[in-house]
Amino acid sequence: MKHHPLIIILLSLLALSGCTDQLVHTALDDDKPVLLGHAYTRGFAESAATEQSSSLPAGSQILLNASGSFQTDNQVLTYTGDRWEAETELDWTDYAGTARMVALYPAHPDLTYTADNLYTGQSLEDILYAEGEFAAGKSINLQFKHLFSLLTLQLDKALQQDFQEIKVTCPTVASIDPKTAQVTLSQEALHTTSFTQLSSSGKCSFIIPSAEGMDVSIVIQANGKTYSTELLSKSFASGKEYTYNLKTSEKTPGIVSAEDWIAFSQLINHKSTTEYNGKKLTDFGETINGVTTYYLLNDIDFKGVNCEDLEPIGYAKTDYYFQDIFDGQGHVLSNMPIKSYWGTTGVFGSIEACSIIKNLHLESCTTKITKGSNGASLLVGCCYGTLLHCSVNNSNIESQATCAVGGLIGELRGGKVINCYVQNSVISAKNTEHAGGITGRSYGLILNCFSANNNVLTGKYNGGISGRVSEYSTTTENCYIYNLRVKKTNDSGLFYGTSSNSTIHHCFYNTLNLSSYSSALIANNSSNNEITDVHPYQSDFTYNGTPIYQLLNQWIDETAPTLYPDYIFTRWKDGGSEGLPATFETK
Repeated sequence: MKHHPLIIILLSLLALSGCTDQLVHTALDDDKPVLLGHAYTRGFAESAATEQSSSLPAGSQILLNASGSFQTDNQVLTYTGDRWEAETELDWTDYAGTARMVALYPAHPDLTYTADNLYTGQSLEDILYAEGEFAAGKSINLQFKHLFSLLTLQLDKALQQDFQEIKVTCPTVASIDPKTAQVTLSQEALHTTSFTQLSSSGKCSFIIPSAEGMDVSIVIQANGKTYSTELLSKSFASGKEYTYNLKTSEKTPGIVSAEDWIAFSQLINHKSTTEYNGKKLTDFGETINGVTTYYLLNDIDFKGVNCEDLEPIGYAKTDYYFQDIFDGQGHVLSNMPIKSYWGTTGVFGSIEACSIIKNLHLESCTTKITKGSNGASLLVGCCYGTLLHCSVNNSNIESQATCAVGGLIGELRGGKVINCYVQNSVISAKNTEHAGGITGRSYGLILNCFSANNNVLTGKYNGGISGRVSEYSTTTENCYIYNLRVKKTNDSGLFYGTSSNSTIHHCFYNTLNLSSYSSALIANNSSNNEITDVHPYQSDFTYNGTPIYQLLNQWIDETAPTLYPDYIFTRWKDGGSEGLPATFETK
């Protein structure tokens, strides 16, 4: 796998000032050594001002070595809550000299500190120590600090995207001398510590040896890529934190402006065109393991933009269906004039079964269909593929031609619509038999979606989810309808205008406006339809006293893992503040 270099910016080298003397002598004379104190520096403090202390609990054990006026070798002392007690009695050897003492915490059972027991977990163990020289006959107050260093890596947003793992490799600690607290590094062996989770701010911290001139290797798996860099000949001191900011040196591919989107539409539709206004397809996406993904990097407002060359992405005239992945990354396309084309109409005209459109939102977009079409919509005209986390809001589609018209998809042909919604939009099809809030005509899966405050106006079959469900089956599960306004006909259904061989399960609807329009769940209910666990909800957005959003989440928790284990469903929250039964949680 290709490794991408990182630009590394040293944000700060944070020295732990602390106390220079870790052994505080009191004025109390005693005929035997008295060891007190169990305080230690809680973290690798960023500065003396933020340094905080904590305490070792009663029962903690240290390994003590002392020479001079007080001598002991590898003596284990236990903190009683008052003082440190030795296994054998300690004595002064003379009262005129000084004693040199080193204590390590924790006391290892075999009284040795080697690689075998310093790496019992995946990472290097955090060792505390106290050392110093003091006059005989005085009580000693122990104050501990960290023997090793802390390396903190701050990843930028690009490296946090689809983060998988970070690995830090540096020399192995071969041993610690209990008599001196000196650290010896292996001349040959390296040790790698890895983490698969970052903090919410994109940080990760590692205990590393304290040494001069040490090399550290960093490897990050993110975005389906491997990034690597090195810290060469760096010095790391005991008890200090070193923070580095990591970011990629490569240009992030993606669509930034309306002009980029127009160039993208020309380049993706016309394969013989390799460059348009200085742009190439490689400027907008990347191919990893044979799969190409294009990205939207900003919200784009098309108001006032010359869109003469704007085309649907994939449509019949070019004999091309979009075959790749498009990731809108949560961004919004607004005021886009979606052109009517013979064949299919939408931001994406047609997408293949292998294609995925995800995390893309439309706001205040319009289209008017004047020519015949296999499918017309605001987002996708004809969909064999998958839509994930997409939406249409405050938009308008009007058809004067014969075609299936939907708010999100014109024709769903074996595809999947998951975690999507259409709201506050008008879907008008004067000369069309079928129109729907989400799809005009469909067979496939519609899961965990909602249609709210939409006007669906057509000459015959219309519904909050789909106008017509073909002879092939469509399954709609864990969805809700709110405030559907449809043209009054005998073929106006809350969910489908007409259907056969299909399923509606665990869905909810309100009865607003039903006195004027058909109250059927499926207006023209043909053969072999299955309607189960479908209920009206009250004006307070509850059913049998339980909020709708909780019932929708219950399906995600209890039913989806069995029926749809390969899909990830967006959870719901109370939508009352937005005047809706439920809305999607946002990350």
